[in-house]
Amino acid sequence: MTMNLDTNTVGNDALKLTLSKFITLAISIVSAMLLSRFRTLEEFGTYSQILLVINISTVVITLGLPNSINYFLSRAENQEERVKFLSIYYSFSLFLGITTGLVLILSAELISIRFNNPYIMSFIFVFALFPTAKIVLSSIENVLIVYKKTNLIMSFRILNSIFLLASIFIIEWLEMGFREYMISFVVIELIFSISVYYIVFNLSGRIKVNLDFAYLKTILKFSLPIGFASIIGVVSVELDKLIINIFFSVEEAAIYANAAREMPVTIISISLTAVLMPKLVILLKSNKISGAIKLWNSSIIISYTFICFFSIGLFVFAPDVIALLYSSKYLPGVKVFRIYSIILLLRVTYFGIILNSIGKTKFILYSSLISLLLNVVLSIGLYYVFGYIGPAIATLTSLLLVQLLQLSITCRTINIRFRAIMPWRDIARITAYNIILGLIFYFLKTISSIELTNSSLIESILLGFIWGIIIFAIEFKRIKATWVLLNSPSGF
Repeated sequence: MTMNLDTNTVGNDALKLTLSKFITLAISIVSAMLLSRFRTLEEFGTYSQILLVINISTVVITLGLPNSINYFLSRAENQEERVKFLSIYYSFSLFLGITTGLVLILSAELISIRFNNPYIMSFIFVFALFPTAKIVLSSIENVLIVYKKTNLIMSFRILNSIFLLASIFIIEWLEMGFREYMISFVVIELIFSISVYYIVFNLSGRIKVNLDFAYLKTILKFSLPIGFASIIGVVSVELDKLIINIFFSVEEAAIYANAAREMPVTIISISLTAVLMPKLVILLKSNKISGAIKLWNSSIIISYTFICFFSIGLFVFAPDVIALLYSSKYLPGVKVFRIYSIILLLRVTYFGIILNSIGKTKFILYSSLISLLLNVVLSIGLYYVFGYIGPAIATLTSLLLVQLLQLSITCRTINIRFRAIMPWRDIARITAYNIILGLIFYFLKTISSIELTNSSLIESILLGFIWGIIIFAIEFKRIKATWVLLNSPSGF
């Protein structure tokens, strides 16, 4: 018998997941703020370069495996099938983590030379150990979502973030160096990755070492297209940072890394997408296409209402936001920060979610490949045209085009009109409201009569608060109605 997900509301699970993500991402932002202030630009730049390499490497090596969890666990007929899948998954994940670590150890000198940063060689232990922890940790959320343990996700993620944040304070309080911080960072992540195995063991009843190659072949057949798409997607998104690291100094790379850091406003869409996937798999398996589209569109309206407000707000008040988060030494990255604020609008949902839910993962791969090729050409070309901000513009352009392509492919695959695939009118209305209010508050920010205090930051917070109240008042009834619909199992 398959897992019954219909008795659980999408909205409430997403709300719990959103809350946990908001808290953990808020803590991660605080961590970045502290590191930006406590560490030099060279140290923070080195930290960013190491994480950049490991992030890309783990995406390459995992071959889309985390995406297979939602698909295979949701479709599992019984507990025995779930145990078998989880045993194979985590055995293979451990193997991949160790392999990634070995490859990065052997490549450390080349990475150091390529980034023109010999300081990287002092942190080979991070290359050796962190990939395994990262690969294992990337799975826990998907597993707990399928098992409907959203409260446990909250506890796990928040506790993990608090430990990482506390380590920064402790290292600074003890007046220890950057190397000691990196050691504490890796140790904490390893401990939490071990706890993942304990959690999964308790959920499944048992888990063992299992590398059933026939079953693994089935898993990889599903995950490989998504894996290649993920590789392409991550490389495409991180391509601008790679170019900056190659052509600019470590200090300039550090400024770009913070300016291009995604603000924790997409947690709503990420959470909704995470809990939507198992539900959409079941709806589409039953050929309830209209119900699946209705459910997806409801989630988009909810997430876009919030994301659009924050995206345009961050764009308008960019200098104050950067100064608050990272200190004034990162202000040269204002233009990059504004471009990435616009990119947030494209994070309203996972545009390949329907294709993923019906197993048409090859289309996701092809569209992502096109995006990567386009991004490579644009990043190099626009770097020579616009300099420092050129690669950021290329990232925005390539993301927009690939999402439109995925929507087009989805429409043809499920035989639906393009204008019906997304709530375009709602998106246009919400965007128009925020642009108009953004222009008004930008003007108010620049005139002397609005300067109620000597603090530009306080003015921005006050104006942003008023802006948010206006948007909430305008959209409240629609949000409420959509939320009720989203939480109604019979509505789809």
